Amino acid sequence: MIDLRAGLLATTLVIALAGCSGSAPDEGPPDRTASASAAPVRTDRDPIAERFPRLGNFLDAHWKTAPAGADSRVTVPGPTDTRIEALVVLRPDTIATTIKEYDWQPAPPGWDASLSAELRPFLPTGGTWQVSEKFAEDVRTAHYGGTVYLDAGSGTVFLRVIDS
Repeated sequence: MIDLRAGLLATTLVIALAGCSGSAPDEGPPDRTASASAAPVRTDRDPIAERFPRLGNFLDAHWKTAPAGADSRVTVPGPTDTRIEALVVLRPDTIATTIKEYDWQPAPPGWDASLSAELRPFLPTGGTWQVSEKFAEDVRTAHYGGTVYLDAGSGTVFLRVIDS
């Protein structure tokens, strides 16, 4: 009986030592305090033009995309909604038509506080930002929800939307 216990003890020690030697260290769970690098600012026009046809044949776009909730500590497995943030410069004829077609109100104070640091350099200075719920609805289409503002002076549209 003593030999059987000694054999089991020896076998357990061999298995334990074999697991410790010659293998890579266990890295454990990912560090939850690490932050993901910021999404790069994109300038390609086609993805924005395809998603938001009401913007017409615009002149310029600076935008980025990220999984919705990426700035949150909580993640849920499964399909991921995508957040798009963009500054799009409309053509002069599109601006003129857009201003005439919609009823505009001043944008709420501090609306730009949510603008990402990566897009902030592309925000026109001294803009007079306005909002039209009908314009926002038309631009977002049925696929997106979120914010749409216009600075008529520069012809810049700000989008911060999430696919739905």
